[in-house]
Amino acid sequence: MTAWEVSRLRPSDLEEVLTIERQAFDPPWGRIAFEGELEAAAAESFVIREPEAGSIAAYIFFRWVADEVHVFRIAVAPAWRRRGMGRELVDHCLKTAVKRGAQAVLLEVRPSNSGALQLYRQFGFRVLATRPGYYANSREEALILHRDLKEEEL
Repeated sequence: MTAWEVSRLRPSDLEEVLTIERQAFDPPWGRIAFEGELEAAAAESFVIREPEAGSIAAYIFFRWVADEVHVFRIAVAPAWRRRGMGRELVDHCLKTAVKRGAQAVLLEVRPSNSGALQLYRQFGFRVLATRPGYYANSREEALILHRDLKEEEL
């Protein structure tokens, strides 16, 4: 498996992130939401660039809330899926969280997103609770996934 290079998202990357966002989510976040994350002191965002062209192939946005990390967005461009980029970004997020002393990581995911669920379970995420009708477009519930962090496990 290729080890992808993870780097900090730059404001100039936002257009490419928005393109992937529209391909990955229904409904997608808009520019204002992403700009807010870029400006928030407790937020972090990372990308993986295509090896040849250098354009954005995947991204992750997460935020520090007390001693937890909340993952808000993670997406891989359709042409780059199933190559380990999502795995690399989740791994990077978890390692960053451990280094900064976080005790847990949380995120929401659709029960119908079997690929994402499989990935998160491989990292030890467990269902903590559900949010009924969370997704406005489909009224599908969200699964709240939780991962305790212990340095020796990463």
